[in-house]
This record gives sequence, structure tokens and C-alpha cells, in this order.
Amino acid sequence: MTTRRTLLAGAGAVAGASFIGFQPALAAIRPPVARVEPVVMSRFGITTTDPYRWMENPKDPDWLPYAKGQGAYARHVLDTIPGRAALEKRISGLSGGTEAVREIQRAGDNLFLTVRPAGASTIRLEVKGPTGNRRVLLDPNLMKGEDGVHISIDWWRASPDGAYVVYGSSPAGSEESVGRIIRVADGITLKETFERALFGPALWLPDSSGFFLNRLSDKSVPGSPEYFMKSVCWLHKLGQDPKDDLNVATYGLNKIVDLTEVEVPIIFPSDDSKFALLLGVDGVRREVSIWSASLDGIVAGSPLWTKICAQDDKITGYALSGSTLYLISEKESPLGRVVAIDLEVPNLLNAKEVVPASKNPIEGIGVASDGLYIQIMDGGPQGLRRLSKNGELSDVKMPFEAGIYAIFGNVNRPGIDMVLGGWLQHRGIWNYSPDTDTFSDTGLSPTPNIDLTPFESKRYLAKAKDGTQIPYVVISAKNATKRGPAPCLADAYGAYQISNTPFLNLRWLAMMEQGGIFMFASVRGGGDYGRPWYEAGKKATKFNTWNDYIACCEDMIARGLTSPSKLTIKGTSAGGIAVGRAMTTRPDLFAGVICDVGSMNSSRTEVEQNGPGNFPEFGDPSVAEEYRNLVGMDTYLNVKDDIAYPAVMVITGATDPRVAPYHGAKLAARLQALPKQKKPVLMRVTFDEGHGIGSTREQIDSKSADEHAFTLWRAGAPGFQPRA
Repeated sequence: MTTRRTLLAGAGAVAGASFIGFQPALAAIRPPVARVEPVVMSRFGITTTDPYRWMENPKDPDWLPYAKGQGAYARHVLDTIPGRAALEKRISGLSGGTEAVREIQRAGDNLFLTVRPAGASTIRLEVKGPTGNRRVLLDPNLMKGEDGVHISIDWWRASPDGAYVVYGSSPAGSEESVGRIIRVADGITLKETFERALFGPALWLPDSSGFFLNRLSDKSVPGSPEYFMKSVCWLHKLGQDPKDDLNVATYGLNKIVDLTEVEVPIIFPSDDSKFALLLGVDGVRREVSIWSASLDGIVAGSPLWTKICAQDDKITGYALSGSTLYLISEKESPLGRVVAIDLEVPNLLNAKEVVPASKNPIEGIGVASDGLYIQIMDGGPQGLRRLSKNGELSDVKMPFEAGIYAIFGNVNRPGIDMVLGGWLQHRGIWNYSPDTDTFSDTGLSPTPNIDLTPFESKRYLAKAKDGTQIPYVVISAKNATKRGPAPCLADAYGAYQISNTPFLNLRWLAMMEQGGIFMFASVRGGGDYGRPWYEAGKKATKFNTWNDYIACCEDMIARGLTSPSKLTIKGTSAGGIAVGRAMTTRPDLFAGVICDVGSMNSSRTEVEQNGPGNFPEFGDPSVAEEYRNLVGMDTYLNVKDDIAYPAVMVITGATDPRVAPYHGAKLAARLQALPKQKKPVLMRVTFDEGHGIGSTREQIDSKSADEHAFTLWRAGAPGFQPRA
């Protein structure tokens, strides 16, 4: 017998469903009401009640009808906003009007590129030969998965001689990659396939005869907390049956290689070295464990491993050339310094400092034939330094105030290629030449014919609760706030030491043309000022993340840039903590809230497949203090019964492998059931998308149109108000 309330699925008017009033014309359709089945849990002296715990089970018979009903309701409401359709048309023109090149690799005599042609949905893989002609190797735009869902390229890597490419692809943004090999000369796909190849790309042997590839354990169960644990790094030789591949590294395989269950083993060879590295990558941590051995010994199945460093040594970056291993060390220098060790006699204690710590945090390093390149951070904008072969350290002058989105180098070639972008500079692929000490635009990624001169970016500082100065950037048309506060979509992230670097999304122009503005807050938990900034917004100090966000919003309001009645805040993925707790802390400060595939129920991540890998970032619920921190950052548990919250749109994708859909679903159900909640609460659900990685251009355009239309609607912008 069950006493649970029957789920009212479907999007039609439902007797007994709680009314969420906001426009008379929208009252004819209501969201489905979730069944209430409270689960009371006590842990470490903290008692919580979860009325929607059942949503954690995607096989629950009520889940799919509920998700479909919520999705239909949200779709109806968003499509009723008068200006939304025109907004999406404009966004589509901005996003798809010009060909875009995302990644490149120089290998042999070939240049490989991932290209999204003008108007295309997804990227394809092309090769440019020595004659300069380009041809398509792989085009997912011409492929379909089961039920007609789209296919995306998740990762790829060309062999050093340029003769082969190994790639991973998956359906519907699921990131469930299957690896395959293409022969470049004729475009033929070889017979070998590699299931569960989620942690690409593959890393090739210097002689191009095979590659190392990490794959999930064949005992992995999708959806379980153990799903990503005990993965295996295999050596595959071309033409070999994958069943005969060599197990090179995994948990428990070797006593010296003391990998943990959650560490992902990756073998990293170098084209100019007889050594290779074994990396232990622990979930989302920047710190890595490293072992070294001769490449010949690894290939023969008899490596003599030497441990270089453990997680506690705080090594956050590496580069290998010959017998020299370069490491970014943050143990004694939180902003990072570069040390070098000789792998002939490897000992971290005898490491030689080659790049001292400075005021600018070191974010990454890479080797080219002319020296070592060091990527640095300066409060958002990024820069570059170069250590020449003769030991001379110099600063490289950037072409503009830029964000560095990728670096492509090769130990056999001088200089580097970089993907650069600015707040109001189009993204492009630039080449740095050490011979001339200058950058030049390669022209590989065409510049859109879009005039950016009507727009501007300005950087401000807000004072946080503890007095810390928090930077934020506002992007707008030059006259946006001339007549008073403007509709604003504010964004923050604040996790994993990821920085708020300059970048431009052309889709923003559509909302700015309607008088809207954008704000991006560099809250603590990110990496804008290095490890200290990150540690100040992590676990026990996570509250700084959402308090910094609130401070930036308050500062904008004080400057007259926007107002509480015109301000919508947004957080994506881990940024869901920032946006959700800002909402529950200061519900009076915002007109709207967008939680995009966000972590809204952090205290329960232990039950989802991506949970254990995130324990180092947010906390382990089996540890008392860390569980208290998780409850403190849990938006869902911090919703109060007697509060009226702003309008909310939670966004989720049914195939999301990183943040389970129940996060947004629980929050939506909780808010919709509140007695004082009169403003709309929407749960936007798509069933052929995941976390956003692998989404098609049209899917991204549609979501952007929804977010921008929602923001303008809640700000009262003319032309975006549903008719009464």
C-alpha cells in the first residue's frame, strides 16, 4: 500500500495543482505537481527533510512524466514571451554567420582543425595538407545516433607523423565516448573501437605505432557513484584487437604506483624523450600524482616506475622534454614556481628552480623546441612568459588584453599557436614566433563581419563583507545606462580555480541590442588571483563565493547600472552554488534567477556518478565538518517555507553525466510548492542534451534565447511582456 500523492503529469490545467500566478494569459497552463514523499535524515547532529528524494532515481516511474510535464510547461511559458522568437533568430544569425575553428594540431606535414562551418550545427574534423588544400575527415553533421539524436566529437588527437587520427564521439551530449581511428590518407575508419573512452584524448607513441587511452572499467555501472572509479589506461597498437591491449596502469596493478580508486591514470609520452610519465588525476583537483619510467619498459609491459610526486606535493602542472621534467610547484609558493628535475636521477627534493614565483599566478606550462612557455594570470586577463633554451626568462607582449583558451605547441617546432579572445575582441588563433618576438593572427579562424565599436567593457571593484576587493566586468552598449538602470544578466562561477578570463560570446549582442547588459563576477573559489583566491572560496570558506556575488550585484546597483527589479543572476554547473545561495541569502535583491545545469543539492552528490570525484572540491559527506559545509552550500536545503523568492528558471539536460538532473528538479518542485511563491518557477528540460558539452549550435542558440528573453521579461523590458 502507498499513501504517496499521485503525480499530476502532463502540461494541461490540473485540479489541485498549486497556482503560480504571474500573468493572466499564462494561468491556463500549470506545471505538474511532484509527489511528496519526505525522507528525514540525521547525520553528524544535522537533521534534514527531503520531500523529493525519489527524484534521485531516474528509473522511478514518476520521474519521466514529471520531467516531461515540467519541460512542456517551461516551453509554453518561454514561447509566450513576445520578443523571444525574434531574439532567437538574431542569436542564430550572430552565432552561425561565420566559420569557426576551435582547435588545431600540427603533425607531420598536416594541419588538423576542428571547424564549425557557417550555419552548421556541430564541429567537424578537417585536415590541411602540404599543398594547402583542406578536406573533411569526419563530419558529425552527417551522422545520427539512435532515435535520430545528434553526434558530437568529444576529443581527438593526430599521430605525430600525421597519418592517423584517433577520436571519441558520443550521442546527445552524453559524453559517453566511443573511440575510433581514421586513416588520414583515404579517410577510412579502421575496425578497432574503444568503448567507455570518456577520458580522452589518446596520447600517441612517438613512432605513431599506437597510443595510450584511458577507459572506464568494464564493471562500471552508469549512474552509480563508482562509475568513474578504477579506470584503466591501455596501450593499443594499430591493427591490434582492443581485447589484446596492454593494461598499463590502474588501481591496484602495481605496488609502487599507489593510485587511489578515483585517480584517472594517464600515460604521457613526449616525442623527444625516452621517458614517459604516468599521471594520477584525482577528479577535479589541479594537483597530480606523477611517476616516471622508460617508454620502452612501459611498451614491453615491464616498467620500472619511480614516484616523482604525490597529491600533497602540490604539483599542478608539468611539461616533458628529453630527460628534463618541468613542474609547477605550489607547495611553498601558492602562486606557483617552475622547477626542473632530471629523469635520469629523479628526485623532487633535488629539483632546480628555473622560474621563480612572482605576483602573477602560474596557470600552465608547455614546451616547444625553442624553450618553455609559461601561462600566467593577472586578475582575469592572462599573459605569457618564455624561458629560452639558454635559461633567459622574458615576458611576451600579448596582442591585446586577452584570455588564453588553448595552447598548441610541439617539442619539435619553435613557437606556439594560441586561441585568444577578449571581452570585445573576436576569438582567433594566433601564432607566437620566437624569432621575431611577435604575435600574428594565423587567419585560420575567420573574423566575423560584426562591428563591435558600439559596445564597451568596464572593470569595477566591489567591496566584500570582509573588505576584500572583488573584480567584476560589465559588457554593454555604450549608452545602455544613459536613461537609468538597465536589464542585467549577471554571471558567476567560483570553483575549481577556474578564472573569469576575457571572452566574447556573439550571442550577447542580441540582448545588448535590446538595452540589456551583462556582468561577470570574479568571485572567490575561482583562480583570478591564484591558489589563495581559490582556497578562500572552497569547502569551509565557500560562503565567500555567494557573498562575493552579492557584493558585486550590490555594487552595480549602487552605481546605477541596474536595479533589483531589473537584475537576473545566473550560475552554471558548480556556479549553481553561487547563484542558488545568493538567491536564498538575498531573495530581495533579484528579479530573476537562472540555474543552468547547476549543483543545487550539494549535500547529496555522494549518490551520483560524478560525486566522489568532487569530494576534494566541495567536501566529503562522510566527514562531519565537510558535511556541515555541504549542507551550508546546498541551495535546496536552504529554501525557507515562509519566503517568496524571485522568478526562477532551472535548466537541465536528461543525459547530463556531470550534474544529475535531480538537482534542478528538486529545487523547482520545492519552490513551486511554497505557499508564498507567486513568481514563476520554470524547469527547462531537454532530452537530447547533457551538460552542454556536445550541444549543437541550435541547442545553444535556443537556450541563450530563453535566458535572455527570461531576463528581459523579468526586468519589465517593453516588447518582452506577455499580454494580459
